[in-house]
Amino acid sequence: LKKKGFNNVKELNLFDVSFEKAAELSEKYKVALHPDYTYYWSQIAYEDFLVFLNWLGNSKINQKIILPYNKTEQETFKRAKRALELIGCCHEISTENVILSEKDSRALLVNLGLEHLSNLIAKSDSDYLLKDDAEELKKRIRHSEDMMEVINMISKYPIKDKAGTFIGSRMGRPEKAKLRKLTGNPNVLFPVGEEGGRMRSVQAACKAGSVKADFPIYFCENCNKETIYFICENCNKETKKKQYCKECGQTFYSEKCPHHAIGQGFTNKRIEIAHYLEEATKKINLQREEVPALIKGVRGTSSANHAFENLSKGILRAIFNLTVNKDGTIRYDATELPITHFKPKEIFTSIETLKKLGYNTDAHGKLLENEEQVLEIKPHDILLPSCPESKDEKADDVFIRISKFIDSLLVRFYNLRPFYNIESREDLAGQLVTCIAPHNAACVAARIIGFSKAQALLASPYIHAACRRDCDGDEIAVMLLLDTLINFSREFLPAHRGGTQDAPLVLNARIRAGEVDDMIFDIDVVKELPLELYEAARQFKHPSEVKIEQIRDRIGGREEFTNLWYSHETGDINDGVICSSYKKLLTMQEKVQKQMELVESIRAVNADDVARLIIERHLIRDIKGNLRKFSMQEFRCSSCNEKYRRPPMQGNCIRCHGNIIFTISEGGIVKYLEPALSLATKYNVSNYVRQSLELTKSYIESIFGREKEKQEALKKWF
Repeated sequence: LKKKGFNNVKELNLFDVSFEKAAELSEKYKVALHPDYTYYWSQIAYEDFLVFLNWLGNSKINQKIILPYNKTEQETFKRAKRALELIGCCHEISTENVILSEKDSRALLVNLGLEHLSNLIAKSDSDYLLKDDAEELKKRIRHSEDMMEVINMISKYPIKDKAGTFIGSRMGRPEKAKLRKLTGNPNVLFPVGEEGGRMRSVQAACKAGSVKADFPIYFCENCNKETIYFICENCNKETKKKQYCKECGQTFYSEKCPHHAIGQGFTNKRIEIAHYLEEATKKINLQREEVPALIKGVRGTSSANHAFENLSKGILRAIFNLTVNKDGTIRYDATELPITHFKPKEIFTSIETLKKLGYNTDAHGKLLENEEQVLEIKPHDILLPSCPESKDEKADDVFIRISKFIDSLLVRFYNLRPFYNIESREDLAGQLVTCIAPHNAACVAARIIGFSKAQALLASPYIHAACRRDCDGDEIAVMLLLDTLINFSREFLPAHRGGTQDAPLVLNARIRAGEVDDMIFDIDVVKELPLELYEAARQFKHPSEVKIEQIRDRIGGREEFTNLWYSHETGDINDGVICSSYKKLLTMQEKVQKQMELVESIRAVNADDVARLIIERHLIRDIKGNLRKFSMQEFRCSSCNEKYRRPPMQGNCIRCHGNIIFTISEGGIVKYLEPALSLATKYNVSNYVRQSLELTKSYIESIFGREKEKQEALKKWF
């Protein structure tokens, strides 16, 4: 084609080719028949092909191929019908026939070397019997294990293998995009102890009168009293840090006790939390009625010095329905997806705004004028998830609330001017954020330029690689930059091993192409994949045998971040599946049922083996684990959440006289039992798996008894 002057396949419009055009191209340029008019011949055996030819010999042409398939013939042609399905030839089933469309009728005949009959379809409406033609085909072919060889033996045009290689893979993790929430969904890193109750409520702790927990020791010389803050809540003056000696119980200003040479910056004591809540309310100029009904703290702190946040921050976060992470920041977690190019219409950002952000020309160097132009994303830019189908909060809604929280914090707590003044998601475009991956201690500065409907964070591959993550499928957290700078503190981090992981100890303000994770270097940057790649793939050659320009070839040059091209056009990145059915299904039983329905439809998957894996690696482990925990479980009070190793003799909670309940219930143990038994019954799993399930069921029944049959009303049967 290149010899004929066609340098770009798009010039030929090869993505929408008529049957006549496909035949003309193959005839003129001696190339393989267009894939729209070929079939998956490699997926049937030679014997199946002969059976199919026998069926074809009993058919006729009347503008379409009409194959016999009445009730008495269905068993006879069952194997041939399956062969038609396996090669991917679309057809309809009527009362007595299987009917191919005009397109598939013509294409099938050309594949079989009967192009003269293909032309007959468009010209005649009288019946033409295919018996003699089918017999002639049988004479022209010879037995071969390679069906592609058989087809190319009889076809006028070269036919390429359309199937290729089928690769099986495990079920991927479902997409994710939601606000991060610690256990208990705290609004503030402030200890409320056991007095906070099951909800870890600051208000509940106030009703209890006081809170007992580990608190640092400060002394305000101006007020002549101890406090828990380094800035006095009464006079707003800086306080002095004191140490505590466990041996003598005294406090002192020196680092170690003068008598015992030990010291720690905190002590376990009771505080009047109502006092601190009242002062926190005054600090941010709120009336009592403006304070949220529920402010959630943490049961206790785990940092080295048991540092905590000012309650005022918790009040403001609760007002905006936000939760805090262990380091004092607010994070939005999302699955990672790479993107190199976008259209303004795809990211819901106006052309005027994009120009302000530096996108003055499109990827081809033309001035940006309309929303259909393709732009190349800059290395620090990201698209936030805003999925309309997700039950989780959209990132734009969350970040608007975070910005309002930060502005309130600046004005009410720090007596400064507001910074963001954001009212709508359009105002988020251009705002700076920080991105950090799990198990890492460095975050990367990024800029919001728009949104996508996918439940994932779309960003330049360089962002993902700078966070030391793979470019696809991992998870990343996003924080508003000012939130990271103001509210993060290393003092909040747990003192145990690994406590600094997932903490923004370092901020990478500029990405350097050669210093990111090297997996990105394997991304190709060409506009069109060369024919040599497809030929090599067909011959199962190693990828290294084909040279394609990659990012590694650009490192150190002038185009490290630009002209990272793609090979296939996309109408709209939001047109795909934006919320998987796995997330929409409510129960595990529904998820397993739909998974098995999918498995049964895929020939590359062994349904029996999948059923075994689900039972062995998920369901039965969960059942046995909960059963083991049931025998070792604690008991708790449904009112104050007090835990007991054994239920009190008096039958109710010693503290509040509330009801004592199990921490693990029967329902949590047996919820996966029926799905597991159903899978074992329906599919051919091993006797070991069946017997293991039966033994587990018997053990459960020995503890809880057999499930009683429900009595049905007589009217049900009428």
